[in-house]
Amino acid sequence: MKRHRFTLAIRSILIVFFIILFGCSKPIIKMSEPLPSIVKEHKTITLHLRPGMKDTGIYLNDGDVYTILAKGKIFRPNRTADLLKPELGWPIIARLGEHRYFHPIARGWTTATLTAYDAAYLYLGIQLGPLDNLGYPSNPNWYDVGHGVFTVDVIVWREADDYSQIAAFLEKAKEKEPKNKHIQEALKTFSYMKELFHLARETSKEIEETKKEIKDLHEESGKEKVRKKKYDDEQDSSILTKSSGTDDDKDRKIAELETKLATLMAKLQQLDEMKKELDTGKEQISSLTKELEQKEIREKDLLTRLEDTSKSPPVIVVATPKDDAKVEAGIITFSGVAEDDKGIDRLDIFVNDQPLQKDSRSIRVVEKQYPKRLEFYERISLQEGENQLKIRAIDTDGLTAMETLTVLYLGMRRNVWAAVIGIDNYQNVRHLKYAAKDARSFYDHLVKNTQIPEENITLLVNQEATLMRLRSILGTHLKRKAGKEDMVIIYFAGHGASEKDAMSPDGDGLEKYLLPYDANPNDLYASALPMSEVSRVFNRIRSERLIFLGDACYSGASGGRTISLAGIRSNISDAFLDRIARGKGRVILTASGPNEVSVEDDGLKHGVFTYFLLEGLRGMADMDRDGVITVDEIYGYVSKKVPQATGQEQHPVKKGTVEGQLIMEVLD
Repeated sequence: MKRHRFTLAIRSILIVFFIILFGCSKPIIKMSEPLPSIVKEHKTITLHLRPGMKDTGIYLNDGDVYTILAKGKIFRPNRTADLLKPELGWPIIARLGEHRYFHPIARGWTTATLTAYDAAYLYLGIQLGPLDNLGYPSNPNWYDVGHGVFTVDVIVWREADDYSQIAAFLEKAKEKEPKNKHIQEALKTFSYMKELFHLARETSKEIEETKKEIKDLHEESGKEKVRKKKYDDEQDSSILTKSSGTDDDKDRKIAELETKLATLMAKLQQLDEMKKELDTGKEQISSLTKELEQKEIREKDLLTRLEDTSKSPPVIVVATPKDDAKVEAGIITFSGVAEDDKGIDRLDIFVNDQPLQKDSRSIRVVEKQYPKRLEFYERISLQEGENQLKIRAIDTDGLTAMETLTVLYLGMRRNVWAAVIGIDNYQNVRHLKYAAKDARSFYDHLVKNTQIPEENITLLVNQEATLMRLRSILGTHLKRKAGKEDMVIIYFAGHGASEKDAMSPDGDGLEKYLLPYDANPNDLYASALPMSEVSRVFNRIRSERLIFLGDACYSGASGGRTISLAGIRSNISDAFLDRIARGKGRVILTASGPNEVSVEDDGLKHGVFTYFLLEGLRGMADMDRDGVITVDEIYGYVSKKVPQATGQEQHPVKKGTVEGQLIMEVLD
């Protein structure tokens, strides 16, 4: 007993010492008084290891840019040293006002720069384990592991977009504190922003100068033509010849300037895209906040209904379909579960106010057996247009619960638009064997099996698939034709390529391209379709159900659907696929991983990926035998078959999600 008391005393002394040592917080970054002109507010906050979040007293306006610097220690008696490694991170978390959303902002005591997505007070806390929507732990006992003190500096910048001034301020701070790693990290972030915005300004300036130069040349050329009209037929031929040569020079110069202008415009678009990616995602966070609030309301309602079980009606949960779902399949699965503590007597299902017949009777429980949980799984035939589904559960007390939902059957594929591209015989690049055949086979499948009207599909093969034509079909034609509720399918079979690009946002220093028929391997930027532009093209299309199927690769390895460029041997990141899939209802399915080769097979006489894609769409991918093939089912099928056929050298990749099931094929 004495030894136990002695141990407790020693522990108490250590805890007191720890609090004295770390309890008084010093600012992480020293600020002058008054504050520098670029700093709107600076505050040092002490966070102790306890559940919940602390109001910092800092009020942020919508759009304010703020930087958070964090460092700290956790003292854990009787814990292994592994738990004390800073690199494991006990993350600092932030929340704005009463919004039901928190965001982890610092791991391993680094820095974070964020943009306020609303006007509210800033809350900070420490995360140990899972938290609820307000940042409170599922189990407060997790915080009884010892003691912790964290110092957090919050800097609110006065001019949100004046990255030059912020970087200059941090540069001076670094000179005063050269070993302060938090200042170094913040300076690195704002130096990148400064350089990015500087490049954008310089590019915009160069664009305006180029436009003016083109305009001046056109005006000068017009004046020259007016002067020529004054010459009669008896003018000296040498003068005419000289004048003609001058016109040719001007035309050449105008053409060169227009090419330069197109390159500058593309560069500016890329820079604008990168600037947008610096945004913290205000709309996404706002949407997530509403979604979490609605979920919480539903959960509270369900808990309220389950609390009083003495005389409460059954609870029905419908798994599929979702209310207000829009489907192309004429047959859907209606599934879910009904629960009741007293037991369920029967379930009745109605389709458009008509009882669903199942063996000439309702779904009735076996006599004298009243299960508390009853699952239902029914195939429902729909009529074209709006359909109303109802399910009614009756328990042994005679209490009734009813769920009603609406499903819109859109009919057979009139709302689907497609672009199918396949290139074998490249103008300047190594030829392929089966890419054009793959495209024609996929086109035939869409017309004959999927029954998409021919006028809804554009097929581009070989010399038809020029860069200008690709941009026109993807960026203009599909944009005009496809509505928000429509579905878009884009298929590409041909070469891909990568080249060095220090501005690449993917972290690998490479830009990736799809190669059109007229691509020039010595000038991919001007003659090929960069994946960053593919992302912008997809964002132009209003459809919230877009599938991109790519039988190409970018690794630069010999063989397969890629070309090799000197010096490209870096490890390619798949972040470019995430960029393309970003947005509502975007799904990307590619033939191989970014560092793999998409191969063609002489035995199959197809690209391996396309061969099994078509095989799956013809019925082999219908794993649950429900008569429809979803994008997840086709991905599951090619993910199994393609590696088997290539000796595990090629693995298809899927990126992006959609709400509910995205149906690619309805089988007869």
